[in-house]
Amino acid sequence: MKIKISFVVLLLPFFITAGCDSEQKPPAGKNAETISTAPAATEVAAPTAAQESAAENKTVEPVAEPVQKAALSGEQVYKKSCVNCHGAGVANSPKLGDAAAWAHRIAKGNDALYNSAKKGVAGTAMMARGTCGACSDEELEAAVDFMVSGSK
Repeated sequence: MKIKISFVVLLLPFFITAGCDSEQKPPAGKNAETISTAPAATEVAAPTAAQESAAENKTVEPVAEPVQKAALSGEQVYKKSCVNCHGAGVANSPKLGDAAAWAHRIAKGNDALYNSAKKGVAGTAMMARGTCGACSDEELEAAVDFMVSGSK
C-alpha cells in the first residue's frame, strides 16, 4: 500500500505538466490571425485646407459669467433662518424686540455680535452661522443689524 501511494505521489507532477503546452497559441477561430497580427493604428491624417479654413473662421462663443445671487436683506435672513430661535427665545436666545436681553450684547459692539453670528457662542445653542450655513458674511451681518435695530 505504501508503494502505490509513493508511486502516485512521484508521478503526480508529471501528469499535471503533461497536459500543459509551453507555447502560447492564438485563440482559434476566424479572427485569430487578425487579432494577433493586426498593426496598431498610429497615423493621423493631416487636416485638409477646407478644414483649416473652417477652423480659422469659427467664432468662439463668449463664456457666460456665473450668475451671482442677490444678497438677502437682514430681514430676509432673519425670517429664513434666525426666527427659528430668536423669534421664540429657544435655548435662552435673545428674542427680537427684547431690549433687556439684547442690551449687554449690544454693548459689546457690532464686531462682537458679527463674530458671534459667524463663529457661534461657546456654551450656548448659538452655533456657527446659526441655521444659515449658505449665508454670506455680509448677509449674516445684515441679519445681526436687523435684530439689533429691532431690539434697542
